[in-house]
Amino acid sequence: MFVDKSIEREYKLKDLIESTWIQFPKLGLYCEKEISYHKIYCKIQTVVSFKKLSEYFGIQIFESGPHSKYYLELNSPSEFGHYNPEFPLKLREYLIPAKTNPFLYNVTLPIYESLVRNTAREFFIVFQKLDSNPRFFRKEAERYLLLVEENRLDPFYLDRFILFLYPAFTDNEDPEESSRFVYQKGDETIDAQVVKELVGFWIRRKADGTDTEFILGLVDLLKLYDPDFYQNRTAQTTN
Repeated sequence: MFVDKSIEREYKLKDLIESTWIQFPKLGLYCEKEISYHKIYCKIQTVVSFKKLSEYFGIQIFESGPHSKYYLELNSPSEFGHYNPEFPLKLREYLIPAKTNPFLYNVTLPIYESLVRNTAREFFIVFQKLDSNPRFFRKEAERYLLLVEENRLDPFYLDRFILFLYPAFTDNEDPEESSRFVYQKGDETIDAQVVKELVGFWIRRKADGTDTEFILGLVDLLKLYDPDFYQNRTAQTTN
């Protein structure tokens, strides 16, 4: 009997993603020492490697960069991972199975709220402030690319963004030249180490051109599990 390998692979992937959501609280307890989204990556990698995930999706996850098939290389001064543009599309297609499964939604909502919500919100808050000044966002992505290409990226480069979510953050002491952002009260309470890591993530996504699809996927997640937060963030802004 003929078995379509692609269909079989898709079924296995869907089963894997659903079981990962359900088992997420029990995965990689040692990952709790990691910061922000690295904690989530760490947990997921206890279930599936980049190599295996690439096989399930039928694409290469990275087009270039220092990452191996099995782990993320986060400290390279001369390279960073350029995601395949198809990767965030695949994530949007498969990673939130509760969109069409009410039972799974009820099971995974408390898991989202306890283990994913804070990180998802932090991703969105940092992106929202960067995106409130598109010129600054693009300029920083271009600067980052240039420094990486010329092997001049200082290991502490992202420290300049530790106070990024503070209302007074600026990239120039001259008030006439400094960049302006939309600020929302309370954002500055997010851990500074987390902020700089997330600024780095979004700058790299702007640089490799996948920022739009990643934020659309994040919006899908927030609209499903955290609709009040999403509506409040997009309806109210403070200059």
